[in-house]
Amino acid sequence: MDFKTTKRDLEAVFATISGQIEEANLPDEASVSRFARLAARMHQLADEAWMDEAEDFSHLAGQLLNAVKKNDVESCVMLMESLQDAQSFCHRTFRE
Repeated sequence: MDFKTTKRDLEAVFATISGQIEEANLPDEASVSRFARLAARMHQLADEAWMDEAEDFSHLAGQLLNAVKKNDVESCVMLMESLQDAQSFCHRTFRE
């Protein structure tokens, strides 16, 4: 899977999970598992300039998956906020 496809798929599943959280629902585990895999793949494809940010994002995605598995809605909300902040920072800093 190439960078653009990974990024597109990652953004789509991120939007799905965000919508579930905004509706005060625990995200479904399948979506979050896919999200964590895509975030790990994005880290593998990352340019050296933003590799650390991609690693942090991937780590947060893994933590989100653990929170979903534990049915911990409160942690899911906090982690999604952190993921949104990380995404905003990365896009603001590294997009050309």
